[in-house]
Amino acid sequence: MSGKKKEIQLQATITNQNEWDEMLLTKGVVVIDVYQAWCGPCIAVVNLFRKLKNEFSEDDVLHFAVAEANSIETLQPLRNRCEPVFLFCVNGKIIAMVRGANAPLISKKITELVQEEREIVAGQKERPEVDELTFLEEKSSEDSIEETVPEEEVTYSVGIIKPDDVLEGHVEEIKQKIRDAGFGIAASEEKMLTEEQIREFYTQKKEQHDFDDFVQFMMSGPCHILLITKKKGTDAIPLWKELRESLEGTPDESGKSERPEETPETESILNMCDVQSSIEDASRQLAFFFPNFGQKKTEQKFEKTLALVRPCLLRERRDSIIQRIKDDGFEIAMQKEINLSEEQAREFYKEHENEDYFPFLLEQMTNGPTLVLALTRENAVAHWRNLLGPKTIEEAKKENPNSLRAQYAVDNIPINQLHGSSSPNDAQKELEFFFPQEHTLALIKPDAAKKHKDDIMQKVKDAGFTISKIKEEALTREMATKFYKDHEGKPFFEELVALMTEGPSVVMVLTKENAVQEWRQLMGPTDPEVAKESSPESIRAQFAQDILSNAVHGSSTREHALESIECIFGEVGELMYRIEGMATAR
Repeated sequence: MSGKKKEIQLQATITNQNEWDEMLLTKGVVVIDVYQAWCGPCIAVVNLFRKLKNEFSEDDVLHFAVAEANSIETLQPLRNRCEPVFLFCVNGKIIAMVRGANAPLISKKITELVQEEREIVAGQKERPEVDELTFLEEKSSEDSIEETVPEEEVTYSVGIIKPDDVLEGHVEEIKQKIRDAGFGIAASEEKMLTEEQIREFYTQKKEQHDFDDFVQFMMSGPCHILLITKKKGTDAIPLWKELRESLEGTPDESGKSERPEETPETESILNMCDVQSSIEDASRQLAFFFPNFGQKKTEQKFEKTLALVRPCLLRERRDSIIQRIKDDGFEIAMQKEINLSEEQAREFYKEHENEDYFPFLLEQMTNGPTLVLALTRENAVAHWRNLLGPKTIEEAKKENPNSLRAQYAVDNIPINQLHGSSSPNDAQKELEFFFPQEHTLALIKPDAAKKHKDDIMQKVKDAGFTISKIKEEALTREMATKFYKDHEGKPFFEELVALMTEGPSVVMVLTKENAVQEWRQLMGPTDPEVAKESSPESIRAQFAQDILSNAVHGSSTREHALESIECIFGEVGELMYRIEGMATAR
C-alpha cells in the first residue's frame, strides 16, 4: 500500500516505489539521502542541508529527501552499502551521485545545480540535455561525483591484530599504517577466536616449541580481523612483506638494521597484523574468516534478528502474532519465555533510560513473561523492522496502519508491544543477551570415528557449531563410567563401557547458542531405527549401527556438559563455563 509522503523537518521521507516516482515529479533540485534500514539516514549532513536550505530560501527550488534502499526497486543496486549515498534529481532525472558524507563536494554540487536551475527558470539559459545516471553495482568513489567506470580488480589477504594491541587501543593506528602503505581494508571484525581458528591460521608455526603458549595468548582477549586489499597487478603478499621490512629497518654496511625510532605505533605494527605467506593460504583464510565476502551486493543475505513480544500482547494474542510472523516468511530459530527482572530490563534498555517513557517501559517489561524469538530469513533485520512499522503507536496507526505495531497495539497502553533489532550488529548483541553462547561436549564413538569421522565432522560444521576444542584419544574406563553413570547397574552398562574404550574417540567442545539442545537434536534419538523414522537427517539415522554403537554421544544438560568438559579438558573447560556464566547473568 502506498503511503502519503510526509515532511519530517527538512527532509521528506520516501518509503516505497510509488513515492519515489512521485518525488521525480518535484520541480527544482532534490537531494536524496539513500540509506540502509540497519543504519538509518546520514545525520552528519543535516546541518549542512539546513544551512543550504536557508541560503536558497527565496524560491522553492531546493528540496531534500531520505529514501530507504531496501524498500524501493529503483534503488536495488545501492542496497547493502556501508557508506552513505546521495543522489541529485533535476527535472525528473537522477543526474549525479556522491558516495560518502563528503560535505564540501555535496555543498559544491548543490550550489552549482541550484544556480543553474534558477538561470533556466529565469530564461537566462536553456535546459541542457543530460543523460540520466545509471546505477552500477560495482562503482566506487568516496571523493568525487560518480562516473560510469568499472571498479579495479583487487587481491585479498586476511590479517589478525593480536589481543594486546586491541586492548591497548592501537587498532586504528595500525589500520592507518596499513592504508598509508598502499593497502585497503575491505572489512574488519573484532571477535574472540577459538582454538581451532588460531591453530588453523597459524598452522605454519605449529612446530615451534612455544606454540601452545602462543595459542593461549591469542585466546586471552579479542582479536581484530582485517580483510586487506591491494589492486590486482600488484602482489599483496610481497607488498605486505615489504611493509614489514620497512618497519623493521634495512641493514647498513655493517650489517646492522637501521630501525626507525621505536614508538608504540612502530612496535605494535611489527607484531600486530599477521597475514598468510602465500596466495593459496590467503584465499583459504578469506573463506575461513569472511565466508560471505564476494557475494554480489544485491544478493539477499540470510540473517538472524531478535524479536520481543511484550507481556501484555503475549497474554492476549500470542497465537495470532506467532502465526503472523510465520506468514511473513520468518523461521523461528530459537525461542524462550522469560520473566525479566528490573535489573535485566534496565540493562537491555539502558539507551532509553533518559526518556520520559522509560519508567513505564520498565513496568511493562517486568509484569509478566516476555516471548523472546530469534527470527531468520533473507535480510531478516530489515524485513522485521519494515514489518513492525514506526516506533510510536500514534505514528504507526497514522503512517502505516497495516504494520504490526499498529495492528497489535493494546488498548490503554501507550508503548508499542513489539521490539526488533535496529541493525545486524545490534541483532548480534541482543541475541547474545538472551541466547548466550553455550558449550557442550560432543563425542564421536570409536567405531564411528574409524568409519565416518569426516562425514560427521562436516555435519557438525554445517549445523553452525564452532569447534572450540578437539582431541582424539581412547577413553579410560574411569572416563566412560563417569559419562554413563546414570546407566550404572543396568544390564547393558558393561557392554557400553567396553564399546566406548575399544579405540580412540573424537572428543569436541562445541559452541553455539543453545548448544546442548542443538547438539542433541543433531544427534537424533538414541535408537537409530527410531532416528531413521523421526529424524532421517540426524547423525544416528545415517551413521549408527545399533542402540549401543549409535555413533555419537552428547551431554544431556548444561551441568552434565560442564562435568564432562572438565573430565576431558580440565581447567580450560571450567573457565569456559565461568565466562559463559558471566554472559548469562548479564
